[in-house]
Amino acid sequence: MKGFRLAFRHLLRQRLNSTLHIVGLTLGISVCLLIGLFIHYELTFDSSQRDAERIYRINSIFKDGARADRSFSTPMPLADELRREVTGLEMVTLSHPVYEPTAIVEVEPGKRFKQERMMIADPSFPEIFNITPRLGNPAEVLTKPYHALLTVSAAKKFFGTEDPIGKTFMLKNKFSITVGCVIEDIPSNTHLPATVILSYTPNEEYLGHGLEGWNYVSGTSTYVKVPAGYDLRSLQSSLDRIAARYMNKNAPSKQVSSAFDIQPLNTIHFDARYSGGSEWVKAVSKSWLWFFASIGIAVLTLACINFVNLSTAQALTRAREVGVLKTVGANRFNLISQFLREAWILAFTAGLLAIGLSQIALPYMNTILNKDITFSILESPLVLAIIVTGVFTTGLLAGIYPAYIIARFNPAITLKATSGSVGSSGSSWVRKGLVVVQFVVSAGLLISVLAMSQQVDYLRSREIGFDHENILNVPIQGADKAQVFKNEILRIPGVVDVSFATATPSNNGHWGTIMSPTNGDDPARQHITMILADDNFCRMYGFKLLAGRLLVPQDTSYASDKLPREQQIMRVVVNESTVRGLGFSSNEEAINRKFWIGMNSGNAEIVGVVADFNTSSLHEAIKPTLIMINYRMAGQAGIKLAAGIDLPSTTSRISDIWNKVYTTGVFEYKFLNDQLDAFYKAESNLYALFRIFATIAILISCLGLWGLSAFSAQQRTKEIGIRRVLGASVNTIVVLLSRDFLLLVVVSIVVAIPLSTFFLNQWLQNFAFHITLGWRMFTYAAVASVFIAMVTVCTHSVKAALANPTDSLKTE
Repeated sequence: MKGFRLAFRHLLRQRLNSTLHIVGLTLGISVCLLIGLFIHYELTFDSSQRDAERIYRINSIFKDGARADRSFSTPMPLADELRREVTGLEMVTLSHPVYEPTAIVEVEPGKRFKQERMMIADPSFPEIFNITPRLGNPAEVLTKPYHALLTVSAAKKFFGTEDPIGKTFMLKNKFSITVGCVIEDIPSNTHLPATVILSYTPNEEYLGHGLEGWNYVSGTSTYVKVPAGYDLRSLQSSLDRIAARYMNKNAPSKQVSSAFDIQPLNTIHFDARYSGGSEWVKAVSKSWLWFFASIGIAVLTLACINFVNLSTAQALTRAREVGVLKTVGANRFNLISQFLREAWILAFTAGLLAIGLSQIALPYMNTILNKDITFSILESPLVLAIIVTGVFTTGLLAGIYPAYIIARFNPAITLKATSGSVGSSGSSWVRKGLVVVQFVVSAGLLISVLAMSQQVDYLRSREIGFDHENILNVPIQGADKAQVFKNEILRIPGVVDVSFATATPSNNGHWGTIMSPTNGDDPARQHITMILADDNFCRMYGFKLLAGRLLVPQDTSYASDKLPREQQIMRVVVNESTVRGLGFSSNEEAINRKFWIGMNSGNAEIVGVVADFNTSSLHEAIKPTLIMINYRMAGQAGIKLAAGIDLPSTTSRISDIWNKVYTTGVFEYKFLNDQLDAFYKAESNLYALFRIFATIAILISCLGLWGLSAFSAQQRTKEIGIRRVLGASVNTIVVLLSRDFLLLVVVSIVVAIPLSTFFLNQWLQNFAFHITLGWRMFTYAAVASVFIAMVTVCTHSVKAALANPTDSLKTE
């Protein structure tokens, strides 16, 4: 205890130095802790499930030659077929999301709302996914038609503080659903964070699609739980037989087939190949997690480098203290122990402050990332043990080298030496090397911030091939009233145009099919994206016509329904990529040419060609796309508004008309620009977090540089006084004290540029459309790094240069 009392006394005497140590370590540990919580949250997705290692999801694979498109959706009959066909499975279940535009809940007259994350499941689901009941029996409730499990949050939203058991609510304005059970809220870090679980009931309108559609997949997921040691190869063989029997019998081409594969539950969150991961929670790349892990380690390393640099610099001022201690019998071990105690006191003080700072910062991080990460030391002894171990290790790593340097001082020399004459050139070079490392990391992070900022701005501002300004998208309930709705909307001042379609031009929900010049076995066949819309779609979104004409009402896809299949023609508008894919040498050559299309194995005729446009995010290349008229499938209205209108008043009038036409729904709207921005929400959120951590890293580097410059000015006090007496100007003194640090920063920038270029180029490969790293970005980063460093250093340089030389000469 005596050693700790001595350590405390010294740290209190050196308040400035101790404060720099604590601030740097607090920031470093806080960043590391927050990033650790984020990574732990992501890595433990679905881990709360009991026997998670024995649960697998069955996925669909749609093959066309060497191409394979994967989806988490499977045909709804698959679960029952697995129960009949495959022996030895412990359990089989299915889940099916309620299509959100139809997820309209009416608890009582006048209390109607759209409920997110509603799901249909069979009775096995609660047993596989260990749903925790609060009231009622989940498995029993799901055996009853039109019954539901409500989470605690949903029950409170629906019925307030009343007992919800036995109460009913209306779904889709048609089905009366009885609440049979209340369950605990499902953890947010699962790929199925349902709020309401409805019982499986064989009703097509209730489910949203055909019951026996083996070639129809729309969100249904199938899961199996296997016994320990189960041979998955036998399950795969059974899945191959089922696919051959039901899905490949009537394939449109010999080259086209369907298959199933088996995916472990704990890999779902990190595998985006299957339609992005899952219905509600998109998969994340583990590379992002390792990227942030490296940021956390880098920031903590910078804090430790600060500690080493400041401690070794301060060691020169403690030479006589060491000499006295050695003279009275202290050995090297005693000295190292003493200085390590000081390091641990600083580290644990910083650790306590970091815990408090992290508790304050965590809600803001959750807001940025749209996560629900929690942190409670009292509820998690393991987390506390990790933090204590980490802080202890940080103190050891940060303090061992300075302690070793100090303990090596020769008492005979240190007792008669000045504070500026003790030490070795070796420790000086170590400090310089560590400063270079600090600013390599800081400059690299600054370059990365600039590059990511430019890429995010580029994603939002790049021309995508159609008009997306001032367009409001409103879901509609059925196409039968669409024309009535349109006529009323067009009467509102400021409404320029209206169009109906299955989706906006850029949307992840577009349909797809196969096309070729002749038939499904043609080697020139290709996959094509389909947009089903009205005849006004191309005009309202401002597609650039390159050849032919745009669609007219007579081109409707079902105008020839009564004709024989071989005589039915669908007239379509295609983009340039489609023309190239079909092998035409020019856009004009494609006009009035017919091709085979996999949808109903029919024929299509090209009547117009428009310029390429992005049908999905800029992560992906432009796809061959066709637009055809189909009023029956319209699911939303695009409403073009005039610029500068009174938006609240206009949307209020649109809402009134919508509620008048669609009396059983819930009005909602989104601007197309907001929907396009949502494509890049993950990048924007992670960039915002990265920017904060990079700023903290640069701040830590500046703290270290500020402290070193303070010690440098202190050591050279007498030299500065002599130079001032001999006529040196303030500018000369500032340059003298700053040039060594400036050289180190320049070396850091030279090293950081190629390193950051390599890693940024790897990151940019995730985008089909991206910026090019140019010299201006590196110039801005270099200038900013030098400016930040010089402002930091000059704080002490100017102060030392302006000091009275008489006082400087009396310091020793």
